[in-house]
Amino acid sequence: MNLPPQLAPWSEWLALVPLEMAEPLGQMLLRLQPLVGRMTGVAPSPDTLPVGAGGIARRGPYERLLLSEWAVRDAAPDEFIRRAAGNELLFSAPEPRVQRRARLCVALFDAGPEQLGEPRLVQMALFILLARRAGEGGAGFQWGVLQDPVTLHADPRKLRPWLDARTVTRVDAAHLNGWNVALDSLDETDEVWQIGSSGCGALARTGACVNIEASLLDAGLKVSITQRRATRELLLELPAPDVGARLLRHPFDLAPAEKNPARAGAYDTLSLAQAPVFGLSGNWLAAAREKGGVVLHHVQASAAAQPSKPRRHHDTPLGVVVVGKMLAYVDSGGDFLTLARFPGKAFGPPCTVKRPPPEQFQMPTEAGSWMPTFFLIDHSPAGAGARVFMLDLAGTLGCWAVYGQKHKHISVPHFQFVDRKVVGIVQFEGTLLYASSAANCTTMYVIGAEDKEAIEMAEFPMDSKRVLFGGPAPKRECARWLCALQCGDQHWLLVDDNFKVTIPLAINDGATVMGVARIAPQAGSAPALLVLSADRHTVELRSATENRVVLQSAQPIAQLVLDPTGERLCWLTDSRELSVRALHGSALLLHVASVPQRGAA
Repeated sequence: MNLPPQLAPWSEWLALVPLEMAEPLGQMLLRLQPLVGRMTGVAPSPDTLPVGAGGIARRGPYERLLLSEWAVRDAAPDEFIRRAAGNELLFSAPEPRVQRRARLCVALFDAGPEQLGEPRLVQMALFILLARRAGEGGAGFQWGVLQDPVTLHADPRKLRPWLDARTVTRVDAAHLNGWNVALDSLDETDEVWQIGSSGCGALARTGACVNIEASLLDAGLKVSITQRRATRELLLELPAPDVGARLLRHPFDLAPAEKNPARAGAYDTLSLAQAPVFGLSGNWLAAAREKGGVVLHHVQASAAAQPSKPRRHHDTPLGVVVVGKMLAYVDSGGDFLTLARFPGKAFGPPCTVKRPPPEQFQMPTEAGSWMPTFFLIDHSPAGAGARVFMLDLAGTLGCWAVYGQKHKHISVPHFQFVDRKVVGIVQFEGTLLYASSAANCTTMYVIGAEDKEAIEMAEFPMDSKRVLFGGPAPKRECARWLCALQCGDQHWLLVDDNFKVTIPLAINDGATVMGVARIAPQAGSAPALLVLSADRHTVELRSATENRVVLQSAQPIAQLVLDPTGERLCWLTDSRELSVRALHGSALLLHVASVPQRGAA
């Protein structure tokens, strides 16, 4: 689904409905967003303990004068007066007050007859806005129906249960009293939104009250939000009647034209089992399709650039490499492998080689998950050739090499063993890095475009389960590569500065480590692990001294990939929606939503 860039923040929900309904719903979101705003902090309660000292300052009241300065006054009064005149005395600086943020947003909807029909469209838009608003603020989101006291639903990403919660019962005093009792158990920092009409009465505790009423003089609905003694109003135009009816009755069903199989083939239902693969420069991305094949997307340099059409390949390969804007791949056919579209005279046309024996190199018998695949071409004066590397299921690294590309006679590609027990591998421009772990020792190797053999870079006296590599900033010396070693189930070792500075880090909250990068975009900033939270909704960078949230996803994240340079982040959600943006940025550089499945919401 190709949505306008301004609708990207709500793409997780808009992807649930067909395109002709997503755009009108998105326009309602854009109009209502300024009225809803962001989650605000809640001031500390009056009985909060006083804040302590947060630092040292040159100025302040004398009751905050440091004890050492009072000692100077007693021992050397003249020096004390001189320091006071020169503003050299030291005072304790108070710790600034930190606002406590709301931890939960509760939205209670009037699902009675006064809100049926067009007002329910506004409620649907507010449901999406409040759910995303809570996620951005790091808070939870729960919703309920005023006619059903006490019952709160905790899943903010399912619209169908909310749509089914319609009733012909009006809100009465018993309903409000039931909710007043239930809301007493909430924390004082939690928010409560009451959404309905002005005639149903008000709850005892309401952080915001939304009234939705028909306008007597104009076409549309009058929406007013009262929050913190301020009221904001909007006359909201509604979608066309047929679109509004479909949103309320059958929002997740495709239109008849979209059910046509010929037209459905234009969409790409992405596979959740296979992580996308970045090209070396990060400008192209290959993603696997659910029913076989590969789709290649161009990642724009900025969010303002026009998206280009994807390129589709119907083959289902064992491994892929994105070289420039071309997809090279290794395909399987019985006892033979086909190396296709690799650069160079020998690897350019499809080249067939015999599959290595299983005891030497363990490859899957049929296409499924992609095997890690890499490509190096030799630019040395001797013109040694080119190599296609693959990492097998047992951690063995092998390659198919071709020699003599600069001469008339080109050798037949033959298989070569490189190393065993490989626990981490990555390719940069013209360079392949990998690590092997054996006999209580982890060794880092590099293979350059002109290197016939792997060159040892560093050695660590420990076994490693995994090793992750992070790319240097542009034009930085190769000694500034990052890497991270997994020493145990929860223990990692960050390595920086020519592979000599080691920093231990524990990941003990169930999060999954996905990569290694810098905590900030500035050169020389601290190394950090890129982790996906246990609930698969939050992506963080964690260093030894700081945790920084880089992504909050409304849908659970199925695959998360960092490009080799550590600059771009790609994630694929359970709704088969693909997004790419800068790691330290917010604007989407690529957004692709698959055709929604019926009943997915």
